[in-house]
Order: sequence, then C-alpha cells, then structure tokens
Amino acid sequence: MLPFLFLFVFFSCKKDETVSSDTLQEQTWSSEVYENMKDIYLWNDVLPTTFDASKYPTAPKALDYLAGLKINTDTREAIDHYSFLDKIGNLSGEISGGTASGDYGFMITAAYSSSTEVSFFVNYVYKNSPAGLAGVARSYQIISVNGSTAVHPEANADGSLVASSTGYTTVVNALFYSSNASFGFKKPDGTTFTASLNTASYAINSVLCDTVYPDLVNSKKVGYLTFNQFLGASSQTELTNTITKFETSGVQSLIVDLRYNGGGSVETCEMFSNLIAPAAANGKVMYSYKMNAALTGQTTATDMVAHFAKKNSFQPTEIYFIVSGNTASAAELLINNLRPYYSGNLFLIGQTTYGKPCGFWATPIGYKTDQTTTKEGYDLYAVSFEMVNALNQGGYYSGMTPGTTNYPGVHAYDSYNLPWGNQADLCIAQAINHISTGEFISSSNSKVKQANVLPISGIDRQFKGMIDFRKHPAMH
Repeated sequence: MLPFLFLFVFFSCKKDETVSSDTLQEQTWSSEVYENMKDIYLWNDVLPTTFDASKYPTAPKALDYLAGLKINTDTREAIDHYSFLDKIGNLSGEISGGTASGDYGFMITAAYSSSTEVSFFVNYVYKNSPAGLAGVARSYQIISVNGSTAVHPEANADGSLVASSTGYTTVVNALFYSSNASFGFKKPDGTTFTASLNTASYAINSVLCDTVYPDLVNSKKVGYLTFNQFLGASSQTELTNTITKFETSGVQSLIVDLRYNGGGSVETCEMFSNLIAPAAANGKVMYSYKMNAALTGQTTATDMVAHFAKKNSFQPTEIYFIVSGNTASAAELLINNLRPYYSGNLFLIGQTTYGKPCGFWATPIGYKTDQTTTKEGYDLYAVSFEMVNALNQGGYYSGMTPGTTNYPGVHAYDSYNLPWGNQADLCIAQAINHISTGEFISSSNSKVKQANVLPISGIDRQFKGMIDFRKHPAMH
C-alpha cells in the first residue's frame, strides 16, 4: 500500500494551470488501484507494464480503463463489466451487517398496464423498510408521485424506456434521488392508497416469502422460497429457519426464487448450498477457485477448493430455480454448485441470468484497515477469481439460459403483477406443472393465461457481486 500523499498544490510550467489536491489524491489512489490489480486481478496478464495515473481524473476512471483491457473473444467487448470501487465500508457494511440506508426499501419494474400505457410496478419490498412498514407490497402499481399522475414513462418500439420522458423522470427522481416523497399505489384488487415515505436505515430481510404448498401434486409437498440477497449472519439465520420449516413439513420438491437476487456473500452461498444439497454430496467438492498464476502459486491447494459439509438431513428430490437477468453472481454460484449433484433433477425457470462466474475480495485503497485516523479512499473490488463446480463447469459469462442443454427448464416471464408465492405466477405454475406431470407448459397450450402486462425493461440498482470476505491471499 502506498502511504497517503500530503496534500499540496502543484504548479506546472504554465503559471495559470494548477492541479488540485483532490486530483493529486485521486491520482495516488489510481496508482494504488493499478499496483494492487497487478497482484490480484484475474486477468493481470493484459495490464500494461507501466501506468500513468495523471491521465485519469479519478480512481474510478482509471479502473474503467484497466477493466476494459480484457476482451471477450466471442463478443469482441470487454469481459470485465464487474470490477468497481466502493466508498469505504458502504457495501461491506450492507452485506456483512444486513442493513441498508438512504432509500425507501422497494424496487420497481416497468410494464404495459394497458395496450398503450406503460406503468411502474413494485417488484419487491423489504419488510422493515419505510415502504414495508407503510404496507407497500409486490404487485402494487404506482399511480402518482407527490400528487402528480404523470408517472407513465414512454417506451420505444423496441420496448426500452425513454429516460427523458416525464413519466420516467417523475418516478425515478423521487425513488432514487429524493429523501422524501409521496407515492400513490393501486393494489391488484383496484383499491388505492398513498404512502408518504422518508429514506431511512433498516435491517434487510433476505427471505421475502416462504410457504409450503401441501399435497398439491402426486401427494408431494412443495416448498417455495423467495431469496433476495446473500447477506451475512442475518441471511444465514433466515435460511436456516426456512429450510428447517420445510424439513419439518415434509417438503419433497423445492422452488427457490432468485429472480432479483444480485449476489453477495460467498460464505452465505456455501451455507445455502449445504442446506439443500443431497446427503451424497457431503465431503465432496462444492466449487474450486481459478486465479491468476501468481496467486495460484502462493495459495495452498486446500484453500483453492471448497467442499460440502452438510449438517442437516433435508434433501429435496428436485429443485426448481426461478431466475431472470437480475439473477447474478452468488445466486448463479448456488445453482452451479448443485448441478453435479442433482443431475436430471435441477431446473431453471424464467429468463437468462446476468452471467457472472467470478468474484472478488475487498482491497483497501488509500487507507489501512487498522488505522485509527479518519479513513479516506475506496474499497477495490477487482475480479480476482473465477469459480467452477465439481465437474469443472463454469464460465457462464453470457448467463444461464433456461431450457438449454446445460440448463434444463423453460423460459417464462415475470408475474410482477402477482404477490410472492401465488400459484398463478407463470414461473411457479411451470414448476408445479412439472412436479405434477413431468412436463413444462408449452406456449401453445399454457394452462396459465399471460396477464396483460408484458415485461419491457427493469430498473435495477441492486448489487451484482460475489464477495469472499474470508480468503484474501497474502501478497508478496
């Protein structure tokens, strides 16, 4: 780590040009980003041999350049759209501590509410958040903001939202860039209410819904679980309680809804994998790391591999994962971990996932973790490892697509106009039909009618990452 640079103003050969102390500090941090990436970056072989930090006004700009150097040979685009810098402790605090701050606690998506009109719908809410405490729930439609009914964004012919349209800016500015706002909502039954919300800090609940569908099909009990974030101890407690409930209830078939899960803690992913793995997986490989040559040479073989360590007896006969383009990283890792041990009995339902088979450690930039003075700088999350399962399967940078050879299952749309766990949900209905008949519902003879809300785009600011807070090899 480079020490902090004492702040001063540098005068160049032109007397009227100065470089501010803030710029100099950012350049120092940019140099630290480069130096650290030479050690830990998965694709450090593409980094330049020298780096001129003065070309970049901020450390994030420097990272953008460095992360853009590794090109995907299939797409001819940068493969790394994952690495990022985070202001000290913001992300690690949320994931480890299970708390969020500075928002209302709900997220939205856009869809046609009629043949010509687009509306925003609530797709998930955290129960302890301002929105959750006000009674806001999934499937509610936004009908006003601060008294204005101009809340319907325009859409282009390809279904993308027009960001400059009044309906878009009214809702997005209130949701993401205001500390208080009044939202009008319409419930599925047609009734309406208004909630005046203030941003706040709150505890995040990872399990948004869990329920048991008793004896629905073939005398099988089906467990359904919506899991939204891989946080630390709080997520682990919630998962343990839910899986214990399923085991006690005699659940045989499991539906895990990951459609908005953007990832998080690898440790929690390991725990979840153990909770639902078959007994035969105990002691066998869960996943292994792939790192750059230098890190691989410095790491012991035992630290490169994680094994299943199953402590409960719950083992469903089949697992259905509900996924979408918002399903990322640790959520994808969970699926990949279990694929070798549920061959022929693990299915994906929904849409192609985000595609992130890699992760990172948090590396301090501009400060030392044990310093007692006020810390400035960033936490660097540069891709440092890729994970593969026991069969060496991984590399899903283009996502996992339901209904393909590698990922058996079926494509289905998101029924965000229905509450969590509703059996009419298109994805849940597909799982239940397959449990009952061994077949998925074809588009031509679907037993569930597509609602008149066609998905056109989502707004997702949720973190898509996979962080291992435990294993950070010593750098030489």
